[in-house]
Amino acid sequence: MIRNVIFDCFGTLIDTGTGSVDAVRRILKNIGLDTDAVRFYSEWKALKKEMMIDGPFFSEKELFRLSLEKLFEEYRIDADTDEAVRPMIQNLFGVRTVFSDTKEILRWLDREGISYAVGSVSDSDSMDHFLRLNGLEIGRVYTSEDLGAYKPVPVFYQKILDSTGWKPEECLFVGDDPMDDVAGPQSAGMKAALLDRRGGRIFGMNVEPDFVLHSLRELPDVLVKLKTE
Repeated sequence: MIRNVIFDCFGTLIDTGTGSVDAVRRILKNIGLDTDAVRFYSEWKALKKEMMIDGPFFSEKELFRLSLEKLFEEYRIDADTDEAVRPMIQNLFGVRTVFSDTKEILRWLDREGISYAVGSVSDSDSMDHFLRLNGLEIGRVYTSEDLGAYKPVPVFYQKILDSTGWKPEECLFVGDDPMDDVAGPQSAGMKAALLDRRGGRIFGMNVEPDFVLHSLRELPDVLVKLKTE
């Protein structure tokens, strides 16, 4: 029986919007590089992800700087990385708003007496900023900085389970990333629901969510179904 829900935060509870790509556009403008911001950000994210999984632990702010430094080397860009990365760091403390279904579903969980937590790839100060900004009061919040690990490394999920005392078979992880929020939690023994708000998500061969949601408003039906199994 599922007794607990663990949510991803950004892209699940809080809308990230276009802030990161906008920050990249400012960076490219500042260094005078005429290239596609979306492609540049995609390459930057890939480098950052590699460092999250394979390297020693760094805060997200430091990872942004280190991975940008590597990308600048690949592009043969001679620029001050500490200065260049500032728009992205500022974006970590910008304006992001909750999705329209976020507070509704959290209130429902409270009424039903279902425990929940947040497990997010973020620094703790950035997470605190966005929770306060959106008036979200969540008792159990775990950031990668808190845990000293990033998704989808198994220890990320295990440390949440250890801290809460929850059993993996009694937890449902809900998030918008197939690897971080489906494959990772499943490897820790949890069920996973992929939140595919836009529809049409194509899954990799090794990723098969237990449930696919198109809105958090579908979550109660999933939990009721799991309760009867």
